[in-house]
Amino acid sequence: MRQRKVIKTTLGDLIVAVADEVMPIIRDPAGAYMVVSWVVNDVLTRQRVRDHRQSRRKYQS
Repeated sequence: MRQRKVIKTTLGDLIVAVADEVMPIIRDPAGAYMVVSWVVNDVLTRQRVRDHRQSRRKYQS
């Protein structure tokens, strides 16, 4: 079984890190913030789906 790496950080740190990576590529601030929100939303949604799938497998008989 693959071991998971636990990273302890805040949501704010994640948003700032993504913004720092996006800003040089997309110069329009409004567009950059849209991309940041999309990326953060995607990360959080995928984690919820992954957790949900694991819990379904765990409790199947």
